Amino acid sequence: MKSSSTLYTFVIEFLGGTYVHQARGESPERALRAWLRLSGENEVEWTTYRPELMRALLDKPAVPIEGCQNVWCMSGMAGEHLFLIHIIGSEGAATVGKSVAEAEQIGADYRRWGRGERR
Repeated sequence: MKSSSTLYTFVIEFLGGTYVHQARGESPERALRAWLRLSGENEVEWTTYRPELMRALLDKPAVPIEGCQNVWCMSGMAGEHLFLIHIIGSEGAATVGKSVAEAEQIGADYRRWGRGERR
């Protein structure tokens, strides 16, 4: 699965927020570092902390999640701030997320969690 065209999704808990981003890379770590190098302008809160995150992730490997395929986790400190990053690798064609209406048709009930929350 690890090739330059592998798409990785990052679910990042940092600075009291949850952020979801995607990037391509040869490995989960390389894709994450590539995304971090290019982020900043769009992530106003991260502009100050991006160098600290880069340093914290420099030699840190992504740990595979036991019992899951193509799922990793990374955690640590960026300065005085804890970060937790879940990484999901994707293969094949890109897919688009479903709208609330489409999700309701397949049995998901957004009222259970609210429109802004995802599980």
